[in-house]
Amino acid sequence: MQVASETMMPPAASADIATTMMPSSMNIQEVIALTSRLAQLLSEESELLGAMKVAKIEELQKEKVFLIGMLDAQRKLVGQHPQTLEMIPSRDKKDLEEVAEVFNHILEENHRKLLLAREVNRKIVKAISDAVKQKTSKRVYNRKGITGGINPYETLPVTLNKHI
Repeated sequence: MQVASETMMPPAASADIATTMMPSSMNIQEVIALTSRLAQLLSEESELLGAMKVAKIEELQKEKVFLIGMLDAQRKLVGQHPQTLEMIPSRDKKDLEEVAEVFNHILEENHRKLLLAREVNRKIVKAISDAVKQKTSKRVYNRKGITGGINPYETLPVTLNKHI
């Protein structure tokens, strides 16, 4: 399936633009092209997740949000005018079904890799936290005058500023 990039705005386009550009009529070829491009982006994202290059995923987000906005606008249009689905030529319906099947497969793979990356991230953060806790914990004397207890009021200076 080819993607007609001339129907889409550049990746730098704001997500707000997608929501204000509500199409006046449904264009099935545009829906196919948008879905196909979104599938390509999700595939790229899955590859980056598999390689644990999470920082590079952020570069794909603007275009992804734009595409989702455009597809949502088409979905709303169909919701307002469900009879338009009956006017779609059978060849276009077949093309859309094929693209949707590929999209759903890629979406499932992307979701699986996102969950895996999140779990890896959680384990890394826990390992770092445990190492810092072990390294920085100060021993205190207990009631019997023996060291071995850990200061219960001691906190760890570890914070996270990003989530997967």
